[in-house]
Amino acid sequence: MSVCVRPARPEDSGDILRLLRLLAAFEGEPDGVVTTEDTIRADGFGPERRFEALLAEVDGAVRGMAVLYQAYSSWRGAPTLVVHDLFVDEAARGTGAGKTLLSAAAALAMERGCCRMDVNVVAWNAEGRKFYERQGFAALPDWLPHRLDRQGMERLVGAGRIGGQGGQPPCG
Repeated sequence: MSVCVRPARPEDSGDILRLLRLLAAFEGEPDGVVTTEDTIRADGFGPERRFEALLAEVDGAVRGMAVLYQAYSSWRGAPTLVVHDLFVDEAARGTGAGKTLLSAAAALAMERGCCRMDVNVVAWNAEGRKFYERQGFAALPDWLPHRLDRQGMERLVGAGRIGGQGGQPPCG
């Protein structure tokens, strides 16, 4: 089997959506993906890119992806690369596609001067955790991710609305 990794192109939006749906099903949320090909095309390839993706082709077919975005470490004063989604479909597992995707992401991070790469893995996915650890990632036992959904943001903005715009009190 031949594995190669390349940057995603706008015409790959359908493959990205297909892999996102497979990932959601694997994680027990088969109806969790609400994005569309148009949104992927706009947010991944438009003038204000919100993410980028690397695709793994196995024998010429798209079988895996890494969805990435850049963040910033204020403590280190340097960018970081976040691997938001990494997925290889079941038929291509064991081909090296996942490791090749992470290797390509690491090369991209180094090229951009990133001080680290971050990834989240669901707690029950022991195989996924082992995979990342084999690639050199370390679990952060003292750090727990927290999330605020859209309704929570709306409540928070409303609770902080004293004056000014966007929930911020006017200054000076």
